[in-house]
Amino acid sequence: MDHELSQEDVLLRLLSFLWLLPLSWTAPEGFPIVQVFTLKPLEFGKPNTLVCFISNLFPPTLTVNWQHQSAPVEGAGPTFVSAVDGLTFQAFSYLNVTPAPSDLFSCIVTHEIDGYTAIAFWVPQNALPSDLLENVLCGVAFGLGVLGIIVGLVLFYCRKPCLGG
Repeated sequence: MDHELSQEDVLLRLLSFLWLLPLSWTAPEGFPIVQVFTLKPLEFGKPNTLVCFISNLFPPTLTVNWQHQSAPVEGAGPTFVSAVDGLTFQAFSYLNVTPAPSDLFSCIVTHEIDGYTAIAFWVPQNALPSDLLENVLCGVAFGLGVLGIIVGLVLFYCRKPCLGG
């Protein structure tokens, strides 16, 4: 029976073979490294996207799960895997959120080959100032500008005449 292999099957078989070679010949040593960050600057109450970035990945077989306050979250986008250098891979998973000050999100990555699990947590930090603070600062700057113009005009009209003229 003639059985033709797809490109994906050939790639998976090749990766399986390479996995058997000593690590010093093939892939990065160590375990996947996981980081979580926001796609846009953090503003409470405004929609944003959390990004789970996985690096130092080989072979590229993994499962990514998200949690909010230790409860599973549904609706995460698909995980995108891409090659970096040689046989090193990286992956991205995305979760749309509307952050609040008390949020705690976690990205849980399980490397399917060896069962190693890495967890990265995200808590809101360094949020952009609220609109109220922005408006107050803008008002203060405008007031200082008007005051500067008034002081300039007073000094211009109240100056002493030039000597010797």
